[in-house]
Amino acid sequence: MLTRLDIRRLDPFDDTQMRRFHEIAWRAEMEDGRPWNSQYTYMEMAAFLREPTDDHLREGFCVYDGGEMVGAGVLERSLLDNLDKAYVFAFVEPERRGRGIGGALLEALVEEARELGRRQLLSFGALAFEERESADVLRFGAVHGFEIASTEILRTLRLPVADGLLERLSQETAAYQEGYSVETYVDAMPERYLESYCALLNLLVVDAPSGSVEFEAERVTPAVQQRKQERNARMGRRTYLAVAVRDGVAVAQSDLVVPPGATGQAHQMGTFVHREHRGHRLGTAVKVANLAALQRAHPEVTAVHTQNAEDNGWMVAINERLGFEPVGVCPAFVRNL
Repeated sequence: MLTRLDIRRLDPFDDTQMRRFHEIAWRAEMEDGRPWNSQYTYMEMAAFLREPTDDHLREGFCVYDGGEMVGAGVLERSLLDNLDKAYVFAFVEPERRGRGIGGALLEALVEEARELGRRQLLSFGALAFEERESADVLRFGAVHGFEIASTEILRTLRLPVADGLLERLSQETAAYQEGYSVETYVDAMPERYLESYCALLNLLVVDAPSGSVEFEAERVTPAVQQRKQERNARMGRRTYLAVAVRDGVAVAQSDLVVPPGATGQAHQMGTFVHREHRGHRLGTAVKVANLAALQRAHPEVTAVHTQNAEDNGWMVAINERLGFEPVGVCPAFVRNL
């Protein structure tokens, strides 16, 4: 039986707090009966909370029942752009749900965001296809004023890719890419491409389908991106970067992340082709090159996970051609204050 719930800020430099905070968040996602769920490893979560960059801040909030931490929440926000928005995530271990912990935590995160002047709150879920209309998280979100802004489909690619597929796709796309080159890197983008690479990252949020939510372009600078790369390396996260280049400028990009530790998993992050360079199959080219680099370096990785909006036809088609299979539904939630 719950006593009095107490919500406090996490001290991310207190190892005991940080370990318990991560345990709650990990179990909330990874023991939820949905095998496609993902969560940051301890090294990733600790680094994100301890080492904010100039463009982005994550803060942790804890729910205590008596002296025991029973809930973990994260409030994320950009510091350079989209200053009306914040992301809120509330985590409760499966056996503790239904006791009011998650609701109390979520409303505390909402109030914190409100005090910071954020007026549009965003969050995400992960559901089985058969529960996309009936899952508990949908009811939970509705009770707290959240509605679905858009829906993405989570897809998984089992590795290694079928023999010869990457080579065939590379050969097919080459005919459309006169004047372009595709290059791959690990952990750090060369300085000569950093400015144009950041320009691509900043436009991705504008062009990616986002339903009823509108974003402005991000404002990540080369200096900020370098600090992110350095933080990723310190936490043990490996990042595989592919770019298509024309006239010394990066015009398309794709990133893959391998979390620290022997997870056997990798995560496809953003893939983006500049509007002026579409029609040359550069999206396929950078994804193929990155997958080939990942497989060469990490034979222990057996799956890559990605998600795309249902109405992002071009990217869905590329993923299906590569062999990604749909495994779940990921609604994006919004609450306007």
